[in-house]
Amino acid sequence: MKNHIKVNGKLLQTNKQFSQLKNSQKEWIATEFCNLYFDKMKERRTTRKLPPNYRDTVISSLYEQIQNREIWIPYDEVEKYAFSKITKIVKSFKKQFPELCEEIEAEYDNEIE
Repeated sequence: MKNHIKVNGKLLQTNKQFSQLKNSQKEWIATEFCNLYFDKMKERRTTRKLPPNYRDTVISSLYEQIQNREIWIPYDEVEKYAFSKITKIVKSFKKQFPELCEEIEAEYDNEIE
């Protein structure tokens, strides 16, 4: 029991991996991460990966929501999962919001000129 701690009367595994979560929990986390990342991309008006400080803000807010739903998983596992999905999320952002992407790219092109 060296990998367990007792919190609020519950025994929690401290070295739990993302793959050990239930499918419904994984799907919820994936959807929530997508939504948070999309919102931050829209706020920053970018079609590229977010800078590290904004990315960390998104991951932290995701982890807070995970804790609020009482899903136990270490922060570094959530962070590792998020890093593995960022490229896919950026590509799906371009597919889901093509008009917005064109608008943002046009703004960026105008700033350069």
